[in-house]
Amino acid sequence: MVDYSSWMKDVNNDTYLSKLSIPGTHDAAAYHKLAPPSVQCQGEDISEQLKHGVRFLDIRLSKNFLTLDDSKKNDLICCHGNFPVKLTGAVKFTDELENIYNFLKDHNSEAVILSIKQEGNGSWDNQNDEFPKVFRDHYLKGHEDKWFLKDEIPKLGDCRGKIVLFRRFGVNNQDDQGKFGISASSWTYNTTCDDRGKFCVQDYCEFKDEQDISKKAGYVKDLLKKAVDYNNTNSEPKLFVNFCSASNFFDIDCWPHAVAESLQKAKINDEYKKGCGIVVLDYVNKEDWKSAKQLVDKNF
Repeated sequence: MVDYSSWMKDVNNDTYLSKLSIPGTHDAAAYHKLAPPSVQCQGEDISEQLKHGVRFLDIRLSKNFLTLDDSKKNDLICCHGNFPVKLTGAVKFTDELENIYNFLKDHNSEAVILSIKQEGNGSWDNQNDEFPKVFRDHYLKGHEDKWFLKDEIPKLGDCRGKIVLFRRFGVNNQDDQGKFGISASSWTYNTTCDDRGKFCVQDYCEFKDEQDISKKAGYVKDLLKKAVDYNNTNSEPKLFVNFCSASNFFDIDCWPHAVAESLQKAKINDEYKKGCGIVVLDYVNKEDWKSAKQLVDKNF
């Protein structure tokens, strides 16, 4: 029986992360019940997600626009678009990061891919790398040994016990490039399939109405098949990142919980196979973590 809290311990050290079937969570920090249902994306916190096999966390960060203290504006907080993930105060990235560190300390056979995207309110001087500097100076500095920061897809033996940074923010400074995780700062918005060489993404996310859910299910299945085909025929590592999230703020039938339920009814899990890549889910805890467990099981 698979121990989902430590499932990577049974995977060979020489295996590239890209060769695995990995459950992920979209807006992983948006699990708070005290949030609008259009904002909440998960039913359990990050520690529980990790304990149940999730190994890709999608976190969006903003300046702390909920404080009047200018000295604390750079205490990054978790957000979903322009909204905080909880209505009753800021959810600090520091606290969520500590939860990941604690999990990896107790489960050092595991690796966690952490996708970081710059979102939310508050302006940034992107030309002068303000966000990367804040991220490095406030969150990486002094903890470099806990991260895999090369711009390459690692083998599991090179990143056990560490966070693999999947960077969705730009870095202009040439000295920092190559030292700031896997560079994934851009792909075509609302893409059905965008192959950037090192990674390939499906993130069709803008729904007009409920009818778009069947299209989304088709795009998810297509990338699952593409990942399996690639991993069966190529040795060069490529990350396949398959977002199952989408929404329409103005249509309750297209809010995260509804889309997640509809995709399960469309049986996207029929295409879960060994080497199907990263599947980024909403409400991954549903049906006793069924989707996460199914994905993990495919590795064995």
